Amino acid sequence: MKKFYTSLYNFFIILKVLCPVISFFYALLWVISFSGLSIYTTLNLPFEPFAEIARGILPFNIDYGGRDIDMSYIVCSGLFIVFHYIFDFFAERTIDLYNFEETQKMNKKNKEIESINASIKKELESEVDRHSRFAILFNLVLKPAYNLAVSRKGEFDLLRKNFYGHIIKDISSKYKNSQGIISDKLFLVCDDFERFDSFIMQFLEEIKKFNKENESKDIESEFSMCINAIKMDGNVYNAMEFLEKIDSFNYKNKLVCTSAFRLKYEKKQDAKFKIIPIGVSRFFMEPDDFEDFELFNLKPRI
Repeated sequence: MKKFYTSLYNFFIILKVLCPVISFFYALLWVISFSGLSIYTTLNLPFEPFAEIARGILPFNIDYGGRDIDMSYIVCSGLFIVFHYIFDFFAERTIDLYNFEETQKMNKKNKEIESINASIKKELESEVDRHSRFAILFNLVLKPAYNLAVSRKGEFDLLRKNFYGHIIKDISSKYKNSQGIISDKLFLVCDDFERFDSFIMQFLEEIKKFNKENESKDIESEFSMCINAIKMDGNVYNAMEFLEKIDSFNYKNKLVCTSAFRLKYEKKQDAKFKIIPIGVSRFFMEPDDFEDFELFNLKPRI
């Protein structure tokens, strides 16, 4: 269909361009005729048929010094100027018609996309309702605040492991069906999504307390925390692997959550945190193989 409109538009443009040229030749032939030059009878052959039609529709002669001057060629010259604007009008209407049809197609496509998106969103929301657990991957990084030349890796490893152990012991006593896995990072899973706010606020308080205790020991700390909502029957190790990918984006001192968590958390009543989009991050597995994640930042409501 686009090719048809392009051809039609080009056709009108060609006619539009030709009309002033033909108008010029009609005017020139009239001047030659008025001058009485014999070459007129040869040059006017291709132009005479239309002039004959013009004489039949609109006969126009003037008397000049006793001579009857045929003005049909001037009339034809004027008509082709008019035709120039008529073809220009049709060329513009062709564009308008094409744009109208394209707009109609686009509107139809957008409605189809909206319908598909609504269906996908409904399915996703239904699926997210089954995500009754939340998982957290926490990574604590310790470093000297001033004396950077001295290696304190052993001390920091022990401090970090002790802090992870303290967190697991603390949540186990306060939140039923919660568990933790310690490696160089801390992975936590809790079955009670409704208590997420109290869980995470207590966690942040423990981080503040830890930082305050180590201020006088020439120790600085920063952390990354990735949060996801998972199903009750979801594989814990798959969830940990997924959060490891997100942690590789290295968002420091932020509570970074996934789309699944956002959809689940936004249904929560009296939420203590607001969710702010971070953007889409891309995890490369191979040079031409990647996975995109839309991520969000959890911030306490003031």
